[in-house]
Amino acid sequence: MTPRSPAPDLRLSDVTSARVMRTIRFRGPVTRPEVAASTGLSVATVGRATAALLSSGVIRERPELMHDGSVGRPSIPVEIDPTGPVVVAVHIGLSRCVVAISDLACRILSEFAVPTPGRDPEVLADELSAIAFRLLDGHRDRRLVWGGVATAARITSPGRIDHDLLGWRDVPVADLFADRIGVPFSVAPHVEAMAAAELLVGHESHRGTTLVVYAREHLGSALVIDGAVHLPRAGSAELAHLPVGPTTYLDDRGGGLLDVVGDSGLVRAAATRGITVGSVPELAARAHSDPIADAILVERATILGRLVGLISAITRPDSVVLCGQAFTDHPRYLGPILRASRETPLAGGGPELRVSTAGGRIQQLAAMAVALDTISADPTTALLSRLQSVS
Repeated sequence: MTPRSPAPDLRLSDVTSARVMRTIRFRGPVTRPEVAASTGLSVATVGRATAALLSSGVIRERPELMHDGSVGRPSIPVEIDPTGPVVVAVHIGLSRCVVAISDLACRILSEFAVPTPGRDPEVLADELSAIAFRLLDGHRDRRLVWGGVATAARITSPGRIDHDLLGWRDVPVADLFADRIGVPFSVAPHVEAMAAAELLVGHESHRGTTLVVYAREHLGSALVIDGAVHLPRAGSAELAHLPVGPTTYLDDRGGGLLDVVGDSGLVRAAATRGITVGSVPELAARAHSDPIADAILVERATILGRLVGLISAITRPDSVVLCGQAFTDHPRYLGPILRASRETPLAGGGPELRVSTAGGRIQQLAAMAVALDTISADPTTALLSRLQSVS
């Protein structure tokens, strides 16, 4: 029977091996005394942790990089082993899915995107698992240890989801992939997973509160508080049904916010104005020469900016990270977003606002964060359990 994984924690771990691994990933190649200085751990504690990480295949030594005159093992730099274990990352979207292979250094080694293969969860898992095996064929020398799924869903219990957009109810999505691929799978709502990706690859340390806002064909937000993604019992903060207010160019049919500013809403609004396009990138290309296409995108940017300002006024974060192609694919419309986000007055000034460095790969990185969560939380225990399960 394929081993299962617990629900991901989506937080920075205090476990010693996890802290050492994170420092090595951000700073490597780095010596043990340098890790100790960075983490505040003793050199002896770091030595024990690196020994465990070496034996589990997470890191490797680089003796050729020793400084002149250095002696002893503590002076040997270490880094995340570029030939070490890998994970499978799956993002399931309404119209597009992405499968990726990542290593423990958070590098995407290969990836492949396809139109979402229908609404049947068994068929979807079959097709995406087949893609995963094709990608893994290019990494035969690497040990596959874990998998993760990120999607716009509510978690009903560990590994099981309700997915309104796909019409799923209590689907055991983690088991579907674990049974086919043969490693434990974790699953998380994708906006919370995007927030976890910011924790994983954004900065070495995190303090304060960060609001993550996502917009594309789904709208959502998540909070990161002192290095932990907030996971509400009632599920992700759903923004799709918020009221829009009056619009000039967008097609407000009396539905919620997503109907108006989601990618499908923009394509529909363009059609009502006599602009025939199949996607938002096509609309953006037209906008360089078509003032109506440009006005549609400016209006969406303005509405999204007001949304960011409203949520910021309620949650009062220290910083805001904008994720999703509605923000990252159209830099010329960041100005209207920023201006509109400041329309809601905030005492003491508004939070720092930035676009996610993940850009158009946020879906892959979100799924990667889920796949790496158990390992990042306690790397030696997680990988030891995988070794024992296959021995």
